[in-house]
Amino acid sequence: MDLRSTTACLRGSLNDNGLLLDKAFLIALQTPDVSDLQQTDSLDELTELAGSIGYEYVGRLVQHREQMLPGSVFGSGKLDEIRDQVQRLGAEVVIYDGNLSPSQGQHLERALRVMVLDRTQLILSIFSRNAYTREARLQVELAHLEYMLPRLVGMWAHLDRERGGIAGSKGAGEKQIDIDRTLIRNRIARLRKELRQLNLERGTQKKSRANCFRVSLVGYTNAGKSTLMNRLTDAQLTAEDRLFATLDSTTRVLVEDNRPKILLSDTVGFIRRLPHELVASFRSTLEVARDADLLLQVVDLSHESWEEHMATTAQVLEEIGAHTVPRLIVFNKVDRIDDKVRLLLAKRAYPDALFISAMRDDCEEVRVRIVRFFEQSMVTTPLLLEYQDYGELAKLYRWSRVDEVRYEQDGIHIRITSTPAALERIRAKLHVEQEPLMMSPI
Repeated sequence: MDLRSTTACLRGSLNDNGLLLDKAFLIALQTPDVSDLQQTDSLDELTELAGSIGYEYVGRLVQHREQMLPGSVFGSGKLDEIRDQVQRLGAEVVIYDGNLSPSQGQHLERALRVMVLDRTQLILSIFSRNAYTREARLQVELAHLEYMLPRLVGMWAHLDRERGGIAGSKGAGEKQIDIDRTLIRNRIARLRKELRQLNLERGTQKKSRANCFRVSLVGYTNAGKSTLMNRLTDAQLTAEDRLFATLDSTTRVLVEDNRPKILLSDTVGFIRRLPHELVASFRSTLEVARDADLLLQVVDLSHESWEEHMATTAQVLEEIGAHTVPRLIVFNKVDRIDDKVRLLLAKRAYPDALFISAMRDDCEEVRVRIVRFFEQSMVTTPLLLEYQDYGELAKLYRWSRVDEVRYEQDGIHIRITSTPAALERIRAKLHVEQEPLMMSPI
């Protein structure tokens, strides 16, 4: 089963001709714990998600209830109202702002007489369209299959209704489900094996970068991370005004002449209620954030829900184990907000944050702050290198900044500035004249 057939198996994502459906009607169930603003923001985001994959938004409907009905989600009267609006607007697909169980999805499709997607299915389809590298395609396919596996029940039930089964034997539909489950589980096992191999290859890359400072860009999807990456490096990443334009982690040298070198990595954007299948499948890719020495959290300050976006980013970072990594907040797109709002945030709420417009600024201030962060963590110490270990001098230039070199009778006297971790490796081979001295902050 390839990626295309896997995507097609997601109920409602493609029509029989393999073409994306056009008109989409959005529905949601609002419980008392969700405010009107939160519900509106969520549906606005769902509209963006639908538009990014080619659907045309034609309308929405929200029902207020104490809790979701376990079988049908909505009451019978509200389902009739939704069906009338869907038919009147000519919608070809209904998208539910939340997750549906297999039976709930089937019930809604029967009641509304159109294909029904939930939020997870929509996001999975977007990831499928934007996956270009081999690893991203494998990760997305794995997420698709893990989402599909528990939803096979009912897909072949029509075979049992059309054919009379022998009492005590499996029906045709049940046999087909068993076959499909076996095929999918085998495919999942192969995908995980391939991804483990790719992860081992990434481990080799991580070893080669062990002597470098690592910085990762994180933040809500479409916050401007790729644009900032392009400004700071020569990455030339795709930077589009749409959700999840970037799925792959890309690493480039930020400061070439710094010792140790500073590497900058872009990561996949986060979103509220990011499907757990995607978090699990992309965990190895997201490890670049967990292994970083510094996180640049990019925030779209022009978005009215930027505070909630920051909270979502913090939640995902905690889920992947990156919440303890130091963070530098970078507020982006400040050219779209009032100067008074920016100044108020800069003086009171976020005095240590940076305020930029990645599309307009050269972002040199960001580069300076990154270098300053690492400079403050470095120490300066004198070393004595014996002439017989002269070959180790090249390592010192790679691992640290060499401030002074003097060739004396008793050996090579060197003064270096480096990280505590690099100095530990150096101490294992070299004689240290005195205890390290901390540099003054810049």
